[in-house]
Amino acid sequence: MWPEVSSSPVCLCEHPAPPFGKGGGTIQYLPTGEEFGFINACSPEPRESVLFQHNPTCDVRSYEGGLQVCKHKWSLLDQAQGQPWPEQPLVYYQKYRFYFQEYDPSKHVVALPRAVWAIGAFIGEYDVPQCKPGTPTAECKHEIWGVVQPGAGGGAIKGVPLHITSIHFHCHAPTCLAMEIWNNETGELLCRQEPLYGQGTADKFDETGYILQPPCLWGDAPGLDPNMPLASGVNFTIRAITNSTYGHHGEMAFPEIGLVPWDNVTNAPARGRPYTETVTTEWRLFDFNGITAGGR
Repeated sequence: MWPEVSSSPVCLCEHPAPPFGKGGGTIQYLPTGEEFGFINACSPEPRESVLFQHNPTCDVRSYEGGLQVCKHKWSLLDQAQGQPWPEQPLVYYQKYRFYFQEYDPSKHVVALPRAVWAIGAFIGEYDVPQCKPGTPTAECKHEIWGVVQPGAGGGAIKGVPLHITSIHFHCHAPTCLAMEIWNNETGELLCRQEPLYGQGTADKFDETGYILQPPCLWGDAPGLDPNMPLASGVNFTIRAITNSTYGHHGEMAFPEIGLVPWDNVTNAPARGRPYTETVTTEWRLFDFNGITAGGR
């Protein structure tokens, strides 16, 4: 179907229409006319369950909101809702504290600190549909799952097997109930994380409203399991469980995995190498007012 009068061809309807999950295009922010290409993509089972579930975030034709429309200076409001602070941009500050040890190749190991095993569209985004009205809150649960297999050849380091040293699950409050990773070869639950809520005691990090989601860790430190699980070539099932009392856009199932190259001769993490060259660290701080501060 094409319009009768147009300065340039515009397709209004294509037959046959692309199947669900293949609908692409752009998203336009009407107040400014800015456009961004829709980059979400979902994989069929067993890699991900969201495509089979027809999760709206998999296709631009059903997309309702989330990470794809979270852009600089875009106000995510209902059409009839006015901007409450049009001339009052929010200003906030972040403070970071870095702990480090002087590098010692005799005891420190090489680490790949952030492999991502996401199971939603693109970087783990998906929608949580609202459960049926009248369903008790405890029974309002939504689940997605997916299977991940890290490269059998080691992935980032060719021919070197990788083992897991840490698992951090990225999911959103307050809908996130739990995330899990299972080893498909052994049936073992490697890691399950649930949010812990502050009880208002005098203990640090137990304040009312504080949320903690402890990671799963392996290593030779006291209290840790030294048997770091093999990752390379192993199939893992990831589950993300959320509360669905209210519908929610832009939820994420985003496991961040710490990996270490493995030395099969010593059956231990590969040791680091000595560095003789000078290492220079540079940082720069950018703000959105065009002012740049920098340092070394």
